[in-house]
Amino acid sequence: MSNRIFSRSPFIIEVNEALQTSSKIEVFLWNSGSVPSSPQYTLSKAIPSSTNLQTLYNVSPLIREYIKFINPSLNYNSVGGTVNSEAFCNVQIKRYKNTSTLLDTTTYYAFDGYSEYVQGYNYDRGKYLLDEGTYYYYYDDSSTYDVTKVGDITLEVTSGEKVKYTNLVSGVTSTFTFAVTGVKTVHRVNGTYWANGNKLEILNASNVVLRTYYFRPIEECKYTPLPIDFINKYGAWQREWFFKASFDNIEIQNTEYNLMPDVLPGYSYREGQTKTFNTNAKESIRVNTGWVNENFKNTIQEIMLSERILLNDLPVRLKTKSIEKFKSINSKTINYTLEFDYNYNTLNNVL
Repeated sequence: MSNRIFSRSPFIIEVNEALQTSSKIEVFLWNSGSVPSSPQYTLSKAIPSSTNLQTLYNVSPLIREYIKFINPSLNYNSVGGTVNSEAFCNVQIKRYKNTSTLLDTTTYYAFDGYSEYVQGYNYDRGKYLLDEGTYYYYYDDSSTYDVTKVGDITLEVTSGEKVKYTNLVSGVTSTFTFAVTGVKTVHRVNGTYWANGNKLEILNASNVVLRTYYFRPIEECKYTPLPIDFINKYGAWQREWFFKASFDNIEIQNTEYNLMPDVLPGYSYREGQTKTFNTNAKESIRVNTGWVNENFKNTIQEIMLSERILLNDLPVRLKTKSIEKFKSINSKTINYTLEFDYNYNTLNNVL
């Protein structure tokens, strides 16, 4: 059984013991510190029948309220730093036969990710919360290195594992060793390799490569690149960039009523015959990725399925509801266009 839970999909706990007439589970949830002294939830069931002893519990809905994403920069600390405690949840589940006989106790890390239907139930996406591959970031040679421009990777590590950076131009390397087991973050790009990009490898204590990523800089001299941070399929922040043209729009909303003139019959024509109130506006933006490879369709899908998105550090919701997932054999050049609504009113009417 996986010791990771991706809580946007069902995670099933089974109790199926000989001679049981009922079952029970206790669910302990916490973000930081130690295991609570008492469970947050206690669930119990009678068996369906004497010939069907299986009882099943879906614990995912209980977990999601303990995970919250506010600001991705809360994860941007030193290499090997601890992930913001609210971005994942510790889970301990105790299984009981007949509500009193303890069968076992299992501890999990829970992330707000998901699996797909074809992957079956309780699918484990693994310890490293970003797909292997090549990623691009905006490089501006007029500014200094800032980790928020390139983002980080969330990963579950054990003491002794390492992250190794290799400069893509000079071949110079830098290695960091994790001293503590837990859910950690690593910068995608070593600060001194920012201009050239780097290969990032995750290695175990025996220097066996477990995961490989490439991060390459792109300079853009015409358009203003826009960063997008979203919660990916693993349940972790992921940063990408829209490099090409963007278009801003605004839509006004108000209520209109007919106006009675102050003076009759000698009214002033400057008063008009109608008046508006409750005037506010919604703003939106249309963005373009720039030329990307075929595999970027997977990233686009994750953006479209994400429930938490920041565009240029502002909260947005996706307005685009469908898109063609381009194949390079059909489209020699691939650019994706997405439209977002800013997730707030232009005029502040927060009570």
